[in-house]
Amino acid sequence: MKKIIPVIMTVAFLLCVFSFQVSAQEIQYRQISLEDYQNKVAGGWIGQAIGVLHGQWTEGKWQGKIVPFDLEDWYRISPEVEEKARAVKDWQERRKFYQKYINDKENWIIYTPEEMSDQDDLYIEFMFLHSILKYGLDVTGKEIAEDWVSYLDPNRIWCANKGAYQNFLKGIWPPMSSHPRNTPWGDAIDFQIEADLFGLISPGLPRVSNAWGDKVGHVMNYGDGVYAGMAVAAMYTESFFEKNPRKLAEYSLKAIPEESGYAKMVREVLDLHQRYPNWQDAWKKLEPKWGKKNGKLVSGVDVRINGAYIYIGLLYGEGDFWKSMNISMRCGRDSDCNPSNVTGILGTVLGIDNIPEKWSMLKDLPIDNQAIKDIYPAKLNWKDIIDNTVEAGKWNVLQNGGYIEKGIMYIPYQTPTSTPLEQTVWEEPAEKK
Repeated sequence: MKKIIPVIMTVAFLLCVFSFQVSAQEIQYRQISLEDYQNKVAGGWIGQAIGVLHGQWTEGKWQGKIVPFDLEDWYRISPEVEEKARAVKDWQERRKFYQKYINDKENWIIYTPEEMSDQDDLYIEFMFLHSILKYGLDVTGKEIAEDWVSYLDPNRIWCANKGAYQNFLKGIWPPMSSHPRNTPWGDAIDFQIEADLFGLISPGLPRVSNAWGDKVGHVMNYGDGVYAGMAVAAMYTESFFEKNPRKLAEYSLKAIPEESGYAKMVREVLDLHQRYPNWQDAWKKLEPKWGKKNGKLVSGVDVRINGAYIYIGLLYGEGDFWKSMNISMRCGRDSDCNPSNVTGILGTVLGIDNIPEKWSMLKDLPIDNQAIKDIYPAKLNWKDIIDNTVEAGKWNVLQNGGYIEKGIMYIPYQTPTSTPLEQTVWEEPAEKK
């Protein structure tokens, strides 16, 4: 993997040293050792991988319904059921077929993963990381888009990512590639599930992560689709210093417009968490409100209802890694992507050393790579991804007023600030007369 351009590094370093000499007396810094930073970045990456692999076999199979059982281990649908399902060519008929079997846990088996599967939650972030390393921290949305066209397998992208890619081929580049006049996918979950990287490289810097969110989120999403990624990334930035999940959830609200539909949803989940001790009671309030519109289920990739199930997992999981992941998975909808955000945030809080071994064993497994083989080997290893994320994070901190001394990273204290509202807010259902 390519390293960040040395000339850019040197200039950024000299600027940071000068800035420190001039104003060190006026700036408040938070501190994290480089060792702890690496440990938490590793926890964030492996946490994401754990969550998405844990829920992989449940993805999309429970729409508007609660998954009726816990997954206490690595579970998958039995090969016998999978073989029969593959014979059903029409995807709608295949979904109906699954419904005959999946609610009975007898049709699920415990297995041991041998590699990390090829997941867009991860490899789109690997693409972002590649572009940062290639162009530097001032990489543009168009440069990211051009890398997609050059290296990303178009058969391995969906929803907002697919819509954006098709726009690139027409010469419609970011930010217009995500504008509602050019794509119907602005409110899909794509950036929500791919924004983790920008929190990991912005420890304690929510304004910086928001700047990344504004630039990269508008490659494929718009409005709530962008705010969702900003909120997730903000929780990552604070996860380097804060352990309490509720405080992290409340913190994320400061990074997005309070009038947005996404912010309304987050406030509602926070309120329900105060009122209902049982997460399923909160789910029963959220699903009709945010999971339906005009009496019909919203899209299975709608960012608000899936975002609600990220926050349910974080709040009701109470910091317990498995409990949080399991609750988020059991909420259904996109039930692998949502726990991936949850366990990525918690993995950052805990650090890789404190994730239970049953789950953290993924750190020693190769990553299957089919979507971006031209720039990464077919079997990726976590060390390269983690090391390069740490490198990008260090320079992101230095470029934004921090400094490193004797193995300690000093990060200027930042509070989150919201971007302007760019969408029509979520419309409340009209009351029947």
